[in-house]
Amino acid sequence: MNGRRLLSCVIIAQALLAGGAPVSAQTPPGRADVTPTDVFSEVSAVAHDIEQIRFYMGRPRNGQEAIAVTGVAPREVIYQAATLCEKTNRLSQELIREIGENPVVPDTDVIPADVLSMIELAHDRVHRIADGLGLELTQAPATSAGEKTPTDVYRAVVQLNRQINILLERRFSPADVYQQVSLAIAHAANVRGRWPGQRIPPEPAWELGRRPPEVYRRLLGCFEMVRRVAAADDLQVLELSVSEGSIAEATPSDVYDIASLLVSELAYVDRVLNGSPPERKSWYPGSKVPSDVFQRVGILETQLAQIIGLAGVGTGQGGP
Repeated sequence: MNGRRLLSCVIIAQALLAGGAPVSAQTPPGRADVTPTDVFSEVSAVAHDIEQIRFYMGRPRNGQEAIAVTGVAPREVIYQAATLCEKTNRLSQELIREIGENPVVPDTDVIPADVLSMIELAHDRVHRIADGLGLELTQAPATSAGEKTPTDVYRAVVQLNRQINILLERRFSPADVYQQVSLAIAHAANVRGRWPGQRIPPEPAWELGRRPPEVYRRLLGCFEMVRRVAAADDLQVLELSVSEGSIAEATPSDVYDIASLLVSELAYVDRVLNGSPPERKSWYPGSKVPSDVFQRVGILETQLAQIIGLAGVGTGQGGP
């Protein structure tokens, strides 16, 4: 077992000894020199091993185009890394009946070492899956990835998450998206709380027959509103561009990814402005359909519109 896998096992063991508490994602000592290139190499190694499991299972390859993002920071990457841990954990449960704790996002500023620790945890689960299946994995060929940025890592993790979703029997569903949107609403409520008034508005009318692409599009609109809120306080968030073709083909897993991105950005704004820690997913809402999620996103949309109005975004007026 190499050093990285050993480290991941130690993290899991510590969580179990602590009585099943969520796995910590804090930076291990002596790893402050980790770079995005190191993280990208680890993601590539996970992708190499997942490809072998995909072939073993006879599942198709993911053919979606890479997500078009720029200006990504480690704090945004770590939310996708957390999703990777969730998906490998679910795959482990389905294939070898093993399930562990999912890691939590650090309360402090995220650095590449934090992301690497989370990717290593997911990689260890992939190895445990292969061992449980009796599958002997070949080692990833040594390649020079060149210097990589957090944006490169983000794109690679999103593609890996998409591939793992194809391997799952119980794929990420509208209920999972509903949970993420609820986290976004919680952070938006904290930001909305800088002004008097109702922090969480009433939910809009429920609309029959909404589909994942429509939810995806509404979340993209919310993301642009978050960008305006962040810019008003001189905070930088990533730039995202999604083609019409990608929107039309959006699955619940894709919708989950964009919802996770919204959570990461709102958590950042909330922490900078209010000092709030990341919200934790703690409850399952039961079976949901896209129309339920579309309605839930409507609450977030209203919150963000209120914040923009109260802050005087684009008018030079307002403020808490």
